[in-house]
Amino acid sequence: MFGLFKKNLYLGVDIGTSAIKVVELKLDSGVPTLTNYAWMGTESLKDGDVYNTVLAKCLARVVKSSGFKSRKVNISVPSFGGLITLLEFPSSIRNDLAQAIKFEAYKYVPTTMEEVVLSWDILSEQNSNRVTVNSSEKNGSNGTENGAPSGKIQVMLVAASKDKVFGCETMVKNAGLTLQGIEIESFSMVRSLIGNDQGNFVILDIGSRICNIILVEKGIIRINRNIDAGGKDITRTIAQNMGISEERAEGVKMSNRDFFSKESSMVFPTLESIAGEVSRAINAYYKTDGKSKVDAIILSGGTANLNGLDKYFSEKVGIKAIIGNPFSRLNYDKKLEPVVRKIGTQFSVAIGLALKDGIEKK
Repeated sequence: MFGLFKKNLYLGVDIGTSAIKVVELKLDSGVPTLTNYAWMGTESLKDGDVYNTVLAKCLARVVKSSGFKSRKVNISVPSFGGLITLLEFPSSIRNDLAQAIKFEAYKYVPTTMEEVVLSWDILSEQNSNRVTVNSSEKNGSNGTENGAPSGKIQVMLVAASKDKVFGCETMVKNAGLTLQGIEIESFSMVRSLIGNDQGNFVILDIGSRICNIILVEKGIIRINRNIDAGGKDITRTIAQNMGISEERAEGVKMSNRDFFSKESSMVFPTLESIAGEVSRAINAYYKTDGKSKVDAIILSGGTANLNGLDKYFSEKVGIKAIIGNPFSRLNYDKKLEPVVRKIGTQFSVAIGLALKDGIEKK
């Protein structure tokens, strides 16, 4: 956790695969309030060193031209550039936990340890006498029986590519901004779309090229999975079926047309693949048909506003699907309501980053 930003402003920057999104919040009588936001498309840019240099210039231009006052930012690493997994250890190794975590990480990190940045947090510690959550015992019972610790320690391990992390640091610096913090974007989405809500949810974030599937149980990420599928694939399907250009198909996609109605004969292999992956993730975690254990699927990303998509996933997966609204946790000028309805789902990460430092709406 960090201290309050200068002038009580909080800035979240989301560098997506197709756009830069920036959100600025302030605390107004203790409530997070939207003061500014901006969006800039980056699809014309190509990956590489030049891409990163140009991207820094784009970020600097967005912040300056849009009148953002804060220069301290929280920024995210893409989910496909990181790893989130839960580990469990016996309480008997409490004093050697750090070393045990590093040793166990070798089994999960698909590269050398020198190529990643590791962090971890104790989620819960259950001993014979008590359970503590998100805390370290300093006084009182040590949960032992006959001098031997019993129970388990649950740890969340987070690993991110050093290249991605250092790339973010360099880009922010080259944009003339000050880096306040970096986190994997999955945490940002959970913060903005679920917050302190209790229950079990699946966040389905369909971006331009990548789809993130995040299973969240009582505020804790249990599954974080990424597949190469996104809005571009859906646009391509529409273009092929209608015999039009992909540029025109993109406009048709985001019109009010319902491609999932009984009158429509269009089939979307990408969406069928995503729905199947969601079902597999849920059933693998709960080891049985876990549909009844998940309260809702929350749709996020630019594709979430595709007319009828919520109904489509509700029927395919058998769980109620709703369109996520990260702005619901903020105060904002209600004149922006039409804009929020149109682009709100694209700002889940940016808003979550701006909310990072403990200013969530209670």
